[in-house]
Amino acid sequence: MQIALYAALALVPIIFIFSMVQMRAHPKGLYILFFAEMWERFSYYGMRALLIFYLTWHFLFDSDFSLTLYGAYVALVYLGPLLGGWLADKYIGFRKAVTFGALLLVIGHGLMGFHGPAAKESLVVGGQSFAIERPEYSETRDEREIVVDGERRAVTAFVQPEEGSDIRAVSFLDASGASVTLTGEVVREREALYELILFLALAFIVAGVGFLKPNISTCVGALYDQGDRRRDSGFTLYYMGINLGAFAAGIACAWAAASVGWWAGFGLAAVGMLAGLVVFILGQGWLEGRADPPASVDLKTPVFAGLNREWLVYLSGLAFVGVCFVLLQFASFTTASMYPVFAIATAGVLFYMLTRLDAKARGPMIGLLILSISSVLFWTLFDQGPTSLNLFAGAHVTNEIGGQEFPATALQSANPYFIIVFAPLVAALWTFLGNRGWEPNSFVKFGLAMLQIGGGFFVLNLGIQTATPDAAGALRISVMFILLMYLLHTTGEVFLSPVGLSAVTKMSAPQIVGFMMGYWFLAVTLANVIAAEVAKLTQVPEGAPTADSLAAYDAVYIQLGSAAVGLGVILILLSPWLRRLSRRSDDHTRAMEVEASGASLDGSAARTPGE
Repeated sequence: MQIALYAALALVPIIFIFSMVQMRAHPKGLYILFFAEMWERFSYYGMRALLIFYLTWHFLFDSDFSLTLYGAYVALVYLGPLLGGWLADKYIGFRKAVTFGALLLVIGHGLMGFHGPAAKESLVVGGQSFAIERPEYSETRDEREIVVDGERRAVTAFVQPEEGSDIRAVSFLDASGASVTLTGEVVREREALYELILFLALAFIVAGVGFLKPNISTCVGALYDQGDRRRDSGFTLYYMGINLGAFAAGIACAWAAASVGWWAGFGLAAVGMLAGLVVFILGQGWLEGRADPPASVDLKTPVFAGLNREWLVYLSGLAFVGVCFVLLQFASFTTASMYPVFAIATAGVLFYMLTRLDAKARGPMIGLLILSISSVLFWTLFDQGPTSLNLFAGAHVTNEIGGQEFPATALQSANPYFIIVFAPLVAALWTFLGNRGWEPNSFVKFGLAMLQIGGGFFVLNLGIQTATPDAAGALRISVMFILLMYLLHTTGEVFLSPVGLSAVTKMSAPQIVGFMMGYWFLAVTLANVIAAEVAKLTQVPEGAPTADSLAAYDAVYIQLGSAAVGLGVILILLSPWLRRLSRRSDDHTRAMEVEASGASLDGSAARTPGE
């Protein structure tokens, strides 16, 4: 098994070297963008892998609030590029926007490293307070000691009678070896300053992603002249850099946090982002002025309060940080607002279709609307990865391969690894089938993606039936089940994500292509919010029997898998009718297609902004 693991890992440097060799045939600026984005994704994915454990263990936020906050954070990450992309297009250009975004990200990730002391926990029984100590890092979230008469006693049970209750029944062994249970109110104290730093750090990251992510992808497209046949492979190499950074982050930041401390895990993410910023600044000359501000915009003349347009854009970015800082502290409001926003946007699309489009244009738009709404279910399941699946891996997975143990958060590297290895194979499959006239249409591909992501959860359900107790009595399954699940989720992603973006360019009415691309990402935003709500359903009261916890995951995951498979079957069965309905879009040139490897022939990104 270890030989297989090392062989699998050996593919990563081979692919990296292959990418470097291939880039010799491309503009030099691609090297800069490849490494800058690789390090930016390293920082983003590294922090994301740790975040849910950090919130629930270091700050001792309950699972409900932690998941709501995560949902609000990711929702804002997806919305941020709308502002950052617009300001870059209209005023400061892509190069300056990327530099500003990278600077905001360095500040945000750096602030995550200043986490301060862990939240204090105590049990109050009849007016007497007993301090409860815990290690800095824990994925099982059940390692505690209670201080009684000045002596630490290992806690054998820490039971919450029901979710939301502050009451805990704490059991431990006294000096004679007898079991003692104290029942009282648990009190958790957090330092307000470091709570504010947490929200501020997340706000800086949201704004930084908003300025960097959409514009660095546009920089790649700007390197190539119209009709340059190297554009396709250039984007493929660029997105290989994204996944190499994401893969390395899940492993490196996970090990740093588990072995050294939270500050090391988040600090490593900050160092990665700083490396990306340095690379981009030093290599800007290789962009050959192709990502500079629009020539028609005067950025130097003062236009308001003695400030020029460029500084007003930067101040707008800082104002966005402030808005996110507030919205994150009202996470429930932020996530709840996404539902009416999506409903209003959907109503607007329907109204436009019915009042402004003829029947010929309306058919493809109906097909696109069906695909966009269907994608909400897919991304809801997919985004269980950094939330409920992350917690599941910590509590119920034997995280070792061939005797080599690793932190549960390292499993977040599985998705980018499988993309690196299998996305080119899927791209080759579509080419093979297309050359023979057998390539399935977009609706069938969506249906197959649903079957795969639903099947991934069924694999996990199967694994849950094989769970056995570990030395501490916790029920755990083999890591192979969750790895197979991530493989199916990844192949589902490369079936759906690039196809969905391609569908926007092909099926949308030309007058509103930009709006429909925004609508696609709004659907992803809503999915992240719903994903956090679904993840809450997997959580049980603290200290509940491990069998109850496993049963909760099992019940939710089988429902998710069934919903996805059901929708997949419906899409496949309806695909002939949907294909005829959307036939106008098939007349578009193949230049509008998106490769499954993650690059589009027209320069569009196949991975969504927050990924």
